[in-house]
Amino acid sequence: MSEVTHSQVAKRYAEALFTSLDAADHRLMSQEFETVITVLEDPVIQGVFRHPQTTKERKRALIGKMQLSPTLEKFLLLIVEKSREALLPSMEHHFRQLVLETEGITIAHVTTAISLSEETLCQLQQRLNTLTGKTVRIQTKVDPRIGGGMIIKVDGKVLDGSISHTLKELQRSFA
Repeated sequence: MSEVTHSQVAKRYAEALFTSLDAADHRLMSQEFETVITVLEDPVIQGVFRHPQTTKERKRALIGKMQLSPTLEKFLLLIVEKSREALLPSMEHHFRQLVLETEGITIAHVTTAISLSEETLCQLQQRLNTLTGKTVRIQTKVDPRIGGGMIIKVDGKVLDGSISHTLKELQRSFA
């Protein structure tokens, strides 16, 4: 199965879980799901849970020991039954995105050549709030290779104001 297909399948499962809940339960389920993923990413647990020789019964027992809400426990048992454990991190990501979307929140991934000051981040956040019409949470990354400026990825759009991008565009225009 290709990566795109994996993402589509994970998204469908996340949407099914999302629609099975009352709106009041979305945030709590998102937090619980995130905790489960953190536990399952522990190298020892991951070695058992994702090992091809680990039986479904053993995986079910592990899920039972987590003391989860009935809805999430049933969801995880279904995932084990369908042998979709490898998609769990992607499912959690899609579920979290659905919750944020319903709350009017979006994530902006901002890459800069140097760290930004708190004042600059606040100004950027205010501008992005206005542009998107949503509450924006900023995740920053420093990458000196961009030379300067910034690259902003938000709501499926990319705003590339980096020096490296500008130089590439200039080079293309001369060619």
